[in-house]
Formats: sequence, C-alpha cells, structure tokens
Amino acid sequence: MKKFLALLLALCMVFALCACGGSGDTDNEEGNNEPVNGDLIECEDMTLTFCCSCPDNTAWANMARVFAEYINERVTGNFEVEVYALDQLTNGSQTEGIQAVADGTIDMSGHSNLIYSNFDQRLNVVSLPFIFDTTDDVDAAFNGDGYDALLPIVENLGLHLLGVGENGFRHITNNKRAIESLADLEGLVIRVAGAQVLKDEYAAWGANYTTANWSEVYTGLQTGTYEGQENPLPTADAASITDVQNFCTYWTGVYDCVFFTMNQELYDSFSAEMQALIDEAGAYAAADQRVKNRADDGVTLEKWKNSGVTVTELSAEAAAEFKEAAKDVPAKFVQTCVDLGFDKAEVEALVAIFTK
Repeated sequence: MKKFLALLLALCMVFALCACGGSGDTDNEEGNNEPVNGDLIECEDMTLTFCCSCPDNTAWANMARVFAEYINERVTGNFEVEVYALDQLTNGSQTEGIQAVADGTIDMSGHSNLIYSNFDQRLNVVSLPFIFDTTDDVDAAFNGDGYDALLPIVENLGLHLLGVGENGFRHITNNKRAIESLADLEGLVIRVAGAQVLKDEYAAWGANYTTANWSEVYTGLQTGTYEGQENPLPTADAASITDVQNFCTYWTGVYDCVFFTMNQELYDSFSAEMQALIDEAGAYAAADQRVKNRADDGVTLEKWKNSGVTVTELSAEAAAEFKEAAKDVPAKFVQTCVDLGFDKAEVEALVAIFTK
C-alpha cells in the first residue's frame, strides 16, 4: 500500500507539471483510464454525497470529482459523487459534516485534521510545530509510517480512510508589520483556529491569540478586532483577506491535512473487488488533491506579491528561534491527550513518528 501510494503521488506530480494549472476538473493521463485488469467491475448505478468545508472551485471539492471519474471509468454502472461544498448539508458546520458521514446520512467528506480533533485530539499530531520542512517531508509521512499511525484513529470513528489530502502550511497574515523574527509576532492580536495545539503554539510565540468562527474573521480584521490571522493561502485568498491585510509570513511552522473519508458501513457493503477499486481511487484522488492544492498555493503567493502584499520568508536563524520557543508544545500536546483519557505511551509513540 505504501509503495502504491508513493507511485500514485509520483504519477500525479508528473501529470501536474504537464497538464494541470489549478483546481479545475482533471482529465487523467493516457493509460490511467483503462479498466482495472482490463475488465469492468460490476456495479449498479449510484450517486454518493460528499461534503467539504471549502468552496466548490477548490482542490478539496475537486478531489471528490477525481475520485468519481477514476471509478466511473472502471465499472459497469454509472458511479457519481455529488459535491456539497461549504458544508451545505449541515448548515456550514464542519464538525456536523464529519458526524453525518460517521452516521451515514452523508456518504463521504473531506475535512481538516483540526476539525477532526473535536472527535479525537490525537489527529492534531500533524499540526505540531515545524515537523515538516518541505512538502516532500509531508508526502513521506503520508505514504509511510504517518499514514499507518493515523489510519486506525480515523477508522475508529466509523469512517473508512480513503486518503490524506492537504489544506497545507498555515501562513500568518497581519496589517501591522512584517514578521521576520519571534519578537515581531509578540503581542499581535492573531485569530487562530480553535484547536488546542494552535493555541499552545501561538502562546509560545508570544502572540495575543484569540479564536473565532471563520465567517467572522474578515469583519474582525476590517474593524480591528484582530490584527492578523493564520491559514493556508488559498483559504485566506478565497475570503479576500488581502483587502484587509498587508503582510504575510510564508513559512512551514504549522501544517494542516485533509482526511478523505467514506462511511464505513457503506464501504463494507461493496464487494471486495469494488473495495479495492475504491481504495485505489481514494489514494489517487488524495494525492492529486495535494498536487493541485500546492499549485493553488503557488499561484496565490505570486498573486499576493503582485498586489503589493509584503511577503516574508523566515531566515534559518529566525526559524530556529520559533522552533526553540515552541519546543514544549509536543509535551503539552501529549498531556492534553492524556487528560482526555488516551494512553500516554501510545500518544508519545505517535508524536515520535511525526517528530523524528
């Protein structure tokens, strides 16, 4: 499975360089459309539902379409997936979106590990500070021991893990000053997502952090309630953050993945041959989503630079300063999990996989 995932990602990377320029619909490379083993798999006509928290024109939503295309060209029936972006089916609630898939009222979803922490705090292990230096490090983790460690945690929620996509590195924006060192972040009023690991990180970095619903952030930045926020660039750009933010710190301090899941009982209802195809499609679509999300990130970065946003990338010395300031966050993460009833040794082993 690990080798297969790595191969899929490599194929996606080649395809992205040759034919992909964003998060639009994907036409698979020649050869990828051939039926598995040369034969179509028996499957009745069906339409599944998929929910995600991002808009319809993003790599998140497109992941479900790529998944459906991969399967539809290899089965006898008409296999479709209806995309409900912005968690339309749960009135915008990401947590309820995940719960609905576990309950079976929605078939599939793509949501951030930070939202999943409402169900299992351990899934925020991927957002510990500075555990990935590059996207290659991310892929190595999700094609190897990291994926194997996360798999049972996600599936214990009544969900079948199809693959791991990404939201990406969470970059800081603000309207006060460029953040070139730890001292520059100190005291800034930064809105962070509500996950405990983010609170611990920004406390360690000296920010005057606060939490708020994402729907409130633009207005809060506009009125001065907050001076900054942190998010992957495509997410921030979709909310027109640069209308009210002048500075961006582009770094690898915090990462955020996307779990691509299916209701477990639904998955179990398929034949073994169909399950194998679903797993192939899920791994392919998640790897493809990571490629497209990174392309969108790069496009957004250039767009911001061209629009006058001051973009700062940390020097090695500044990054080391931030790392040192957050050195106790992994231990706090372990204690948070222990306080919730998880075994300390097991959580420490999980942290070790991602911080080695």
